[in-house]
Amino acid sequence: MIFDDEGIQQDSADAPVPCRYAWAELDAAEKAELWTELASWVDWLRHRYQLGSRVPPCWWRHEAVVEELTALMAAHTAAYSCPPEEAQLPREDPTAWHTQWFWPTVERLTRISDFTSCRPGDCGYRRHKQSTLDGLDDLIATYIARAGGGL
Repeated sequence: MIFDDEGIQQDSADAPVPCRYAWAELDAAEKAELWTELASWVDWLRHRYQLGSRVPPCWWRHEAVVEELTALMAAHTAAYSCPPEEAQLPREDPTAWHTQWFWPTVERLTRISDFTSCRPGDCGYRRHKQSTLDGLDDLIATYIARAGGGL
């Protein structure tokens, strides 16, 4: 159920849905389509901006990088798309894309992924299990016990 700010239940037809860039929400066919689009776009991006080792050829193996580049592609699409009647008008969106999204993302990529261990033909990325829920079950059980006790 979805409720508005006043607690009134809303029709689920009006509920927000995940956009086409939300990897976790896509089925296999949608993921294949997005992979194709993203790979083509990143290839263009790497060559256009001469990103070399800043976005190495093995970028697609680095999960966080895939998410970042997907978001960057979505922002690029929004910045460079407009209604047909506005296509000939000057726009500042492309400049904003460069200053607010592109260059900060390129800089962030070096912090979120260890590209220094990647070599041509040998990606150094290794996925590590992230234990983020240690103790959560105990915490929930404590709250349930307290709630049952009148707290």
